[in-house]
Amino acid sequence: MAETEVGKWLQRDVNCLSDPQRMVRKKSLEKLSQVSDLVAKFGQDHLLQFFHAQLIKPLLVCVADPVEKCRELSLRGSIDFAKLGAFNSEERVRALILAIYGRVGKAPFVETAEEIRLLLLELLHAVLQRTPTEQSLPAEVMDVLGKTASDPFPDAKKACCDATLVLAHKWKSLVKLHLGTVVKPLTMNLGHQHAKIRQCTLQALEAVVPCGSSSLPELMKDILLPNLSKVLFDRSPSVRKQLVQTTGSWLEHIDELRQFEAALLPLFLSGIADESPDVQSFCLTFLDKLSVKWQQTEEGAADMDITDDDASAYVESPPFLRRPGRGAIRLVQRLLGTVLPSLLDQCSDWTALTRQKAASILRVVLILAEDAVNAHVDKILTALAKSCRDEEASVVEAVAGSMQIVGRHGHADLVFSLLLPLAAGRLAGQDTPHHRTNGLVLLSMAIAGMEAPRILPHMETITATLSEAGLRDTDVPEMQQYLAKLTSTIVTTGSPLFASHDVLAFRLFWVLNHLVAATPQDSVAFYTAYEAMQNLATAACNVDIEGLYRKHLNQLIAAIRPKPDAPVWTKTSSSRVLFDSLCRRGGRATADQMHVVVPIVLAHLAPSNEPDVRLSFLALLETLLGNDLMAQAFQPFAASLLVKGITPNIVWQSGKVAATVRKVAMACTYTLLRQGLANQPALFEAAPQMLPVLKSCLDDTDAKTRQLVCLSLQHLFVALPNALGEEPVSQLYHEILKRLDDSNDLVRKAACATYITFLRAAPRSHFRGTIIEYSMDALFVHLDDSDPDVQAAVYQVLKETFAVDPDMLTKKATDHRSRHRSPYYCDKLLEL
Repeated sequence: MAETEVGKWLQRDVNCLSDPQRMVRKKSLEKLSQVSDLVAKFGQDHLLQFFHAQLIKPLLVCVADPVEKCRELSLRGSIDFAKLGAFNSEERVRALILAIYGRVGKAPFVETAEEIRLLLLELLHAVLQRTPTEQSLPAEVMDVLGKTASDPFPDAKKACCDATLVLAHKWKSLVKLHLGTVVKPLTMNLGHQHAKIRQCTLQALEAVVPCGSSSLPELMKDILLPNLSKVLFDRSPSVRKQLVQTTGSWLEHIDELRQFEAALLPLFLSGIADESPDVQSFCLTFLDKLSVKWQQTEEGAADMDITDDDASAYVESPPFLRRPGRGAIRLVQRLLGTVLPSLLDQCSDWTALTRQKAASILRVVLILAEDAVNAHVDKILTALAKSCRDEEASVVEAVAGSMQIVGRHGHADLVFSLLLPLAAGRLAGQDTPHHRTNGLVLLSMAIAGMEAPRILPHMETITATLSEAGLRDTDVPEMQQYLAKLTSTIVTTGSPLFASHDVLAFRLFWVLNHLVAATPQDSVAFYTAYEAMQNLATAACNVDIEGLYRKHLNQLIAAIRPKPDAPVWTKTSSSRVLFDSLCRRGGRATADQMHVVVPIVLAHLAPSNEPDVRLSFLALLETLLGNDLMAQAFQPFAASLLVKGITPNIVWQSGKVAATVRKVAMACTYTLLRQGLANQPALFEAAPQMLPVLKSCLDDTDAKTRQLVCLSLQHLFVALPNALGEEPVSQLYHEILKRLDDSNDLVRKAACATYITFLRAAPRSHFRGTIIEYSMDALFVHLDDSDPDVQAAVYQVLKETFAVDPDMLTKKATDHRSRHRSPYYCDKLLEL
């Protein structure tokens, strides 16, 4: 069928495209846009001949038709003709592009309908796909893509990216001349709310940037890199995966971007640090491919000594299950000095997400850098110290990961030479708990990455630092926690050495005991330190904790005991706190060292010392006296303790603090006597000083103190049967009987029990006469007490008086029988 035949059927419709009536134009376009039907009717070749001769120009004019439906029909028809290869000459392509440019080549868009703008871009894409590369395109096509990249319609943005991909693939020279026109608006789409738009934008950038441009360095610095850095935090794994693909492709192909390798490398390596296994796996595979290329290109770079370690000797560093390729290692080592400053700055960024991501990428970089890290260890430590105790656990975890790699690849002597002085506060301006804690944290993290054979040669230095006074004595809770954690790690790591190196075990024993002494029992630091002490006992002596104390306690007490220039401690002194804990926890080891412990205790019980110091040592003494494991060790020192230590603190002084001191001192007296630690010679030595003081304390304002005095006198009288002379009897009987009128029933009952032992502590003759008569009169008054328990206690005392003067007891019982509310107890006495 000839062209004239096509024209006979379609020419009228073509003519109607210029008709002023919209319905006429619409009907003609509806017919002409049915391209598939026309092809079936006339054949493709004849239809295309007619299109080129008669239809193309009027159809392109209709692209700007005032009626939206007409524009839509003309574009749909044009797209179908384009798919048939109708735009097959440079002139026709140019005409089409200029028509499209007229609608969307400038902002604001002339074309207001978003669906029509999408059709315009689909038409452009169809034409570009079928246009030979050798044909030149007008520069307006770049303006079209540049403007439509900013189209608010998401589908139009995607269509723009599709067309850009074709253009970058086939007309690199054109893109190179107008790179900025496309790159700037495309880059803005990296923040679009739809993940698919962000993904296709990265695909478009992957294609256009390799085309190059004289302005590319400026675009990379000012536009691309700042926006690509934000994609690191994209919530879509597919977008982050595309970022790896895009940056990896650039690193593979762009020689012009050599100066930006250091900036692109962290963006690419972020895929290895990604939380998505799919992104990780993709990036690792891509890195292997790049490593082969880099190995060739890095051959001519500066010589770098990369040893070919046996693969079996490589320590696995997830997600690396084997040693990375030599090319990747060479490249990272060459760029390390340039890559690190930016990463380290970001590790202390104000946003937690940036800090976490930067530290995670840093870990990957350090794995690839291997021993090249040594040249930068000081900078790395300085930067990570700022975020090693971050409020966000994810940041701390990421920093720990980086520090473990520093510990693994860094020279151990270098790492320790930098971190140990920081932890000990020896560096200028860094002798603060904050800096010391940072040093402890970094040290723990680095050691976690080291293998034991690299740590053991430095155990002498490490333990010496940990046992320095400023570090082991700390009272800062956070610092205590990290010191405990680090010391525990050292105990575990250094266990092979302790059996043959007592000094190392002793230093750690010292540190751990300080922590146990200075931290609350429900704290992490206490639990960690105590558990470490158990491990130390097993490693050093293969014994329990008590065995560890028996081995080192004497040496430790000798090291901390007060010096001549400062003969006593203050209550807050770390040495006092440690001494207190050592004595309480030492068990039999403390008993073995009683000849050292008692003099220290006595020195601090002197009345010249502050009340809080005396109170703390009295509390310690009372605990030790009541401990069956060590109580008997006090026997040789009982007289000294009673005379020099305890009795001076029972002497009455005004004030609430003094009252508390008296009460605790009385508790010590009672415990010592109750345990039977003072034999008769010791009591004979102490009694002349003790009895007057105890007598005065029977009137103490504190009921508990009065009760303890009664109980102490009771045990004292039991220990000294028939030993009291007439004078002590005459001085004491009245004071003890006064306690029968005490406001506290516990004191009254204790006084009764005491008076029974008092009657047995002297010959009976010392009580006859006035003393026993007065005693009986007082006792019979309380025999009629309203409290049955008190009545029973008084009855027992009166029974004891029967041995002193039975006739007087019978007479008194007879006289009081009729006066009491119940004659029950009087009758029982008369039965005696």
